[in-house]
Amino acid sequence: MQLNKLIIHEIIKEQQSNDATTFMSNQLLQKNNNTERLATLLNNAFSRDDVVYGIFVQDKNEFFFQFDNYRKQVDEAAFVTFTQTVTEELEGILKNNFLSKGGFLVFTEYIVNNVNFIGVYLIRDVEGMLFQKNENAHTFAVNTTKYMDTNKLAMGCRINIDKLENHDSNHLSLIKSGQADIAEYFYKWIGVDKPESNKDYTNKLFNIISDLALPVNPDSGNAYSLNEVRELAFNSIRSSAGKIVNLRQLSFQLYGDENTITDFVNANGVEIDSEFKYDAKALNKFKRIEANRDGIRLAFSRGDVDQRIKLSADDPEIITIKSKKLADAIKEQISLQ
Repeated sequence: MQLNKLIIHEIIKEQQSNDATTFMSNQLLQKNNNTERLATLLNNAFSRDDVVYGIFVQDKNEFFFQFDNYRKQVDEAAFVTFTQTVTEELEGILKNNFLSKGGFLVFTEYIVNNVNFIGVYLIRDVEGMLFQKNENAHTFAVNTTKYMDTNKLAMGCRINIDKLENHDSNHLSLIKSGQADIAEYFYKWIGVDKPESNKDYTNKLFNIISDLALPVNPDSGNAYSLNEVRELAFNSIRSSAGKIVNLRQLSFQLYGDENTITDFVNANGVEIDSEFKYDAKALNKFKRIEANRDGIRLAFSRGDVDQRIKLSADDPEIITIKSKKLADAIKEQISLQ
């Protein structure tokens, strides 16, 4: 990681109160081992399984307006002004939220794998003085003796500058650490729109299940067939409360551990929320279709239609099946006879 800028502000507010104040830093923290380590640990939080993707709502959004102004200057003074202004904006939002709670806001600008990022993090319940306040200098120091536990990270947003400039979707990545009270106002503050629909995520999940290695049936000791795994996924998802798909729960039900699906998602850069509402029509891709006619038996998932299984529009007797593995298996059987 190449850390370019890092600054910390604090919003002081207790729950069940409408009073809020801020402690603003007037300058960036120096780049050293402590600040670089902090920035790295915060960025590493995005390798977890609870990432949500989105884009900026650019109209009438103060955060984006200030951020866009900063991008036109990109100097240290402009970064300080940008972070101070949007912190004041968040303070105003929290004052109108009786149950909200303040915390430390960490703003970073850095490069990872030649990709430019801005990171914004809300950190709460910091014990052992991880951040040491300097009242006279109006800044913070990062304590050298304390380890940054990202479980104290309440919310984080990472802006992919390169994607934003290329007008790509999902240039925002967001994470939260089980603190449901902050997601709504944090999203409102950043100005997050979610371009990915439930249908998109359900379709992506079908592809993920199709590409993963087949799990073992604990009863027989043999691997499930792909159709069986898809059908198990269908039944599991359909029985979920509130039409919610949770990738960790589904992974445990299908593969016996919570990490198989999320590890695949992270390793392959698949942009999918860790929890989302399924689309009923897209979920039908997982359902099995079986036909046994003219001495030929076929079993496949609805999602294979028009992909591997195609019905001819010109000749009602022609079905095209695209599968090298199936073709090889048939050739092997023929050669043995």
